[in-house]
Amino acid sequence: MRLLSIGLPLPHVDIDNYNPLTAPSYFDYDALYVEPLAVTRFAAQVLDDNTAFEAFDNRPVVNAASTASAVSAGELLKRRLDETQRFLEAGGTVIVSARPNAVQSGIVGFEGCDRYSWLPAPAGMAWGPPYLRAAEGKTIRIVAEDHPFASYLRDFRRDLGYRAIFDDRQPPVRQHGRVFARGGAGSPIGVEFDVLAGRVIFLPAFPEETYNRAEMAERLLDAVRQVMRDARAIEQPSWARDLFVPGLEDAESEAKGAEQASEEAQARLDAAREHGDVLTSYRRLVTDDGRTLTDAARDAFALLGFGVLDSKDGAGLVIETEGITAFVECEGSRGEVVEWPYVRLQRRLEQRLLTEGDSPRGIVIANGYRYDPLDARTRPQFTEAVRLACENYRYALLTGETLFALVKGALAGASEGTLAGFRRKIMSRGGHIESDSALGLTEEPAESGPIF
Repeated sequence: MRLLSIGLPLPHVDIDNYNPLTAPSYFDYDALYVEPLAVTRFAAQVLDDNTAFEAFDNRPVVNAASTASAVSAGELLKRRLDETQRFLEAGGTVIVSARPNAVQSGIVGFEGCDRYSWLPAPAGMAWGPPYLRAAEGKTIRIVAEDHPFASYLRDFRRDLGYRAIFDDRQPPVRQHGRVFARGGAGSPIGVEFDVLAGRVIFLPAFPEETYNRAEMAERLLDAVRQVMRDARAIEQPSWARDLFVPGLEDAESEAKGAEQASEEAQARLDAAREHGDVLTSYRRLVTDDGRTLTDAARDAFALLGFGVLDSKDGAGLVIETEGITAFVECEGSRGEVVEWPYVRLQRRLEQRLLTEGDSPRGIVIANGYRYDPLDARTRPQFTEAVRLACENYRYALLTGETLFALVKGALAGASEGTLAGFRRKIMSRGGHIESDSALGLTEEPAESGPIF
């Protein structure tokens, strides 16, 4: 087997080392390794009059049109796409050091030259955002032990680092890619794609400083040979499937059953994790501020049976129940929550009155002393001014702790009648609603009218 390495010199008798401007045709080899940095780096050097390159046929490479005595860099770089396409159509294997894409302008006849202009992509994809994104990290976790490059990544883990990740939230990435290594937060950093009749395998990148390239070359060749053996095993003639092998049918049936069981277990695991994530998110009611506190309140109100609506002004949370609508403002603080949620709520309600002619109820969620444990929050979580303003305008004032207590009651199996009681109390009461009162554990205090 012969491998062509582009942009990354690897010392081995079975590896030929070139750059994108000097290499022979890519399809003249059994496998191809490409460092994408080399494409834009050597293209940029062509623009430097002091840097000279000779194509494989010994003609100088110039940043101009081709002639009988010179080769156009633009035409040469564009030709690499056709060569790689033919190589993949013939079942070739391309190994790529995953890098974020970048464009090199100034190449005559090829203004679109970028790091992946030579590499075909699966249908509906491109080797750039939103599918391939820049990232930096050292975490490498093998998730497919049977992949030919699994041991390669494990052995060189200390030297490797990812410089790009694939976004598996994009449907084409999930459809075409097989992830065998992940980085931080489970981001795909080792991914194999079927492209045409061949394979394109993206790996984390080696640093440019010195490392054991001789050992790397040997292990790289071993992994590529395994990829090619696996591919040949798949490409058996159709008649071979009819050949009887004692015990094979039972083994295939057992494997199919195990695979189905594995898929069902994975589905249960995914569902359990998703449910756990939802339950964990309710803790944000007593820990968070800003958007995440509002999102947690949105989930909490939905759990309690409120209808959660989109705000027409796009400015905040809106809930409704039994035909009553309320605007909600949330605020968290290291200390007491001051007047800002009340001020925002007042402005929203005034704007609604001017534009719609009605005035919904108001609700303030205050998560004061949010870095303190709940049992240490012995002081009021909001200022006296906030409490008095909410009492005067009959806005319901709840702490994140109180809303969290209502959520725990709902999760513990509170009846629909109990939940309806929670909802009516929140929508009908003005001023501070304490946890025991919200849960119905204490008698309702008499409400007073506006103080001004």
